[in-house]
Amino acid sequence: MKKTILVLIILHCSLLIANAQWIAQNSGTNENLYDIEFLNEKTGWAVGDAGVVIKTTDGGANWINVPNPSIQYGGLMWAIQPIDSEVVYAVAGYDFIMKTTNGGTNWDVLSGRPGSITAFKSLYFLNRDTGWFLGTNKVFRTYDGGKTLDSFYAPWFTNFDIYFKDINNGIFCSDGRVFKSVDGGENWFDTNVPVGGFFYMFGKLGVAGDSVWVVGSSSPVFRSTDFCDTWEIITPGQQIGGYCIDFINAQTGFIGRSLNNLIKTTNGGYNWYTQRTDPASLAFISSVAFANDTIGWYSCAVGRIYKTTTGGEWVTDINSFPEEMTILDYKLHQNYPNPFNPTTNIGFEIIKPGLVEIELTDISGKKIATLLKENKTAGKHEIIFSNRGLASGTYFYGLRIDGRLMSVKKMIILQ
Repeated sequence: MKKTILVLIILHCSLLIANAQWIAQNSGTNENLYDIEFLNEKTGWAVGDAGVVIKTTDGGANWINVPNPSIQYGGLMWAIQPIDSEVVYAVAGYDFIMKTTNGGTNWDVLSGRPGSITAFKSLYFLNRDTGWFLGTNKVFRTYDGGKTLDSFYAPWFTNFDIYFKDINNGIFCSDGRVFKSVDGGENWFDTNVPVGGFFYMFGKLGVAGDSVWVVGSSSPVFRSTDFCDTWEIITPGQQIGGYCIDFINAQTGFIGRSLNNLIKTTNGGYNWYTQRTDPASLAFISSVAFANDTIGWYSCAVGRIYKTTTGGEWVTDINSFPEEMTILDYKLHQNYPNPFNPTTNIGFEIIKPGLVEIELTDISGKKIATLLKENKTAGKHEIIFSNRGLASGTYFYGLRIDGRLMSVKKMIILQ
C-alpha cells in the first residue's frame, strides 16, 4: 500500500510539473518570428521573416499561413496588431503597412517604398480607426483606419515599440531612450531614462496602467509609475538584460532573453525568476503575449512558439545563482566596432582565475564557433575576432566561466 501511495504521489507531482511547463506549439514555419499578439484565448497572430504571417483560432494548437503582399516589399514583418476578429494591421521593412478587414482573406497596402532602407517597426491602435505607426525618424498617425496617414518627426533613428494610453498621451522606445508625446504624436520629448550614457536596445515596452518598464541587452530593469514622467532603476547592480518585456498587470511580468531563457516577476520587477522552458532550444525570445493571468504565449527565432496555461509557474530564483547574475564577478563588453567587417574587439573582465570560453551562435541559437577557450587570470582581457566568411546578419557571443554561461551580447556583421 505504501509503495502504491508513493507511486501515486510521484505521478501526481510529475503531472503538475508537466502541466506547468511552457509547451511547444506547431507554428508551421521555420522563419524567425518577431511579434506575437492574441485577441483572446483562441485567436492570435504572429509575424516574421520572409513575409510570414500566421494565425490561430484554437489557442495555438494549429497555425495557418496567411498569404499577404508584404513579400513584394522585402517581407521582413516586424509587428502585428489584431483589433478584432476582422480588422488587423501589420508593419514591415520598406516603410510597409498593410491592413485586412476580413480576418486576413484580403489585404490593403497602406504604405510602402520598395528599396527603402527604413522600416516601420511597431504600431498601436486604440480602436479600428485610431492608431499610430512607428518608423525610422517618424510616426504616422491615422484617425480613419489608414485612409489618411499624417506624418510627424520622431527624434531618433532606431525606434522599436510604440504605445498610446489615450488619444493624446503616447510613448515609444528606442536605443537607450523612451520618448513621450502629449499631443497625439505630433511632438515628442526625451523622458530621460537613467541609462548612464549607455545605448541599451529597448526592444519592447512593458505597460500596465501608468506603469512602464523597459530593459535592454545587459541592462538593469527601468520602471516608471507615472507614464514616463520619472524613472527609477529597480534592479540596481544587476544586469538582468533581455530582448522583450511584457506585463500582465502592475505586479506580474516577463522578460524574454537569448538562449530560450524566460524570466518572470511577481512583485513589479524587483525580483526575477527563471521559467522552465524547452532545454533543447537555444533560440532567442522575441515577443510575449498573455490573454489573461494564466494563458500566454511567446515567440522565438526559427519559428518556435510556446504556450502556458498556468502562468508559467515552477520557477527558480535567479538571485540564488549570483554567479549568473551579479556584475561584480564578471563583465562582458559590447564588441567594437559594431556593426563590423572584417574584425572586431571583444573585451571581458573576471575577478578570479577560471576557464573562459567565448562562443559564437547564429540568430537561431546554433553554435558557429568557439572564439576563445583558455584559462585566464583575474583582470581585464580582450580578443580580436576576424569574420570567418560569415554572411551578413545578426549573431550572438556568449561568455562562459568554468562552464557557466554568464552573459550574452549581440553583434552585427556587414559585408
